[in-house]
Amino acid sequence: MSDNDHQKHRGYISLHRMDGFSDAVFAFAVTLLVVSLEVPKSAHELFHLMHGFIAFGVAFTLLMILWYQHSKFFKRFPITDLWMISLNMMLLFVILMYVYPLKFLFTNLFDTLIWKSGGDSFSSVSEIRLLMMIYGAGMIAVNFVFFLMHKHAWRLRERFDLDQSQINELYSDMAGNIVNMSVAALSVLIAAATSDQGAWAGYIYFLLGPVHWGVAEWSRKRMEKKALQDKATEESAKADV
Repeated sequence: MSDNDHQKHRGYISLHRMDGFSDAVFAFAVTLLVVSLEVPKSAHELFHLMHGFIAFGVAFTLLMILWYQHSKFFKRFPITDLWMISLNMMLLFVILMYVYPLKFLFTNLFDTLIWKSGGDSFSSVSEIRLLMMIYGAGMIAVNFVFFLMHKHAWRLRERFDLDQSQINELYSDMAGNIVNMSVAALSVLIAAATSDQGAWAGYIYFLLGPVHWGVAEWSRKRMEKKALQDKATEESAKADV
């Protein structure tokens, strides 16, 4: 982005500085996910470390999804005013805060499901429920900050000369954040208010796929209906002329 473009969008700092700092934080978060920084000294240690590769891959993928969403947002909306800087710092803080819970959750999940060796990480069922509540709270926090970022971009939509399809995409992104927060809140509720041992609080996240598909279909049909209405209005206006 040129200096003139940046001035037009009233940036407090240059966009590349905020992007660079954000990328560094994401890179540091990935570093915290690394299975071990120590080189194994025996085959037994190597095989034990390899047990964590699947969990690392899943957690790494989730972080990369957040990184991609963050990158895509600032490519579409190069806003660096004080409110956006604050929201970005909040997002990075939450991501760093939840790296270890994310790693711990998936490491124990795959140790239990695949390697059958994850039962000694918890002293009681209440600790499992608490972990699910912490994970859900983190997901809610991340998506809430993303929602506020998109809402701020929507308030400044005239500055970016967005067409109808871009506005619809912005609405879809905010709807996606609401879906994620709702499912995570349901998971937290299950873990906090029932005798669930963590299973259903985890299974509930499988709702994300169907619900996101339903929202996307609803958004697509809404866009098609709006396009037909606009076309009919345009044809009616031409006929009157």
